[in-house]
Amino acid sequence: MTTTASLNSNIRDRVSRIKITPAIPAVLLPLLKLFNVPADQADMNEIVRLVSYDNAIAAQCLRVAGSPLFGLSRPPKSIPGAVVALGLNRLKSIVVTCCMGQAFPAKKWPLAPVVFWKHSLGCAMVCRKFSEKLPHFDGERAYVAGLLHDVGFLVNCVAFAEPFEAAVNRAMKEQIPLDEAERAVMGFTHCQTGQALSEQWALSPDIVNVIAHHHAPEYTGPSQDLVALVHLSDLLCRMRDLGYGYYESHKADLSHDPAWAILIKEHRELDGVDLVRFTFELDEAINDIRELVALVFGDIKP
Repeated sequence: MTTTASLNSNIRDRVSRIKITPAIPAVLLPLLKLFNVPADQADMNEIVRLVSYDNAIAAQCLRVAGSPLFGLSRPPKSIPGAVVALGLNRLKSIVVTCCMGQAFPAKKWPLAPVVFWKHSLGCAMVCRKFSEKLPHFDGERAYVAGLLHDVGFLVNCVAFAEPFEAAVNRAMKEQIPLDEAERAVMGFTHCQTGQALSEQWALSPDIVNVIAHHHAPEYTGPSQDLVALVHLSDLLCRMRDLGYGYYESHKADLSHDPAWAILIKEHRELDGVDLVRFTFELDEAINDIRELVALVFGDIKP
């Protein structure tokens, strides 16, 4: 009989043997650390230096900054100009998607890359919007947590390709949440594989906790409120057509979700928030997310 300890040991072993580490741009992990601070504390000179260091990322930043989406009279010709034009939040999205694309090439993904990144960027955006309703909550930390919460899916595509494909097919056929299908087919989920990778990469403990527990709304450990916020943001995205490209018959009542109760307990100012109105406010930003994803991925269609 397979124990939890032996299962986790097997996952960590498989993750440690994934031959992607050399392909991960050297700038990714230092940039993630720089991004995981409040915007007014970001070291923009160091960010520019790191972005300039990787040709693929630099070219992508220049291409996106010069797109009609920003309506600039003169497209930036330099990395500093592109960084200023894009702003820190769009820059995060471009850098992470570009770096992850190099680290996890999408040859036979069961999930279309553009669908995956729409959800990840959508979750990051919702996390930031949620955090705006919480005084003193770090919106940039929430954004990075939302952007990286499903990194385990990328691990599954590489290290557990066949069973993960079976799990995706089951989720689509039965219209159930993907983590539920993973658990039924594989015996574990992207939360565990993502945790193994994020620990291997030495990401900050709060981001590791989000990756490991965002499908456990009853979670009560360190970074509890951040985990709860990402959990709710993930659900909101899947309810607003920013999921994984298929219909989930699973209905979510956010106001009765354990994660909402956790946030209300920690942040009493949420008592007056109308969740229904909030979900409709998010619709206004969905087109921006789609445009940004289309720019980052060129002409790839979902």
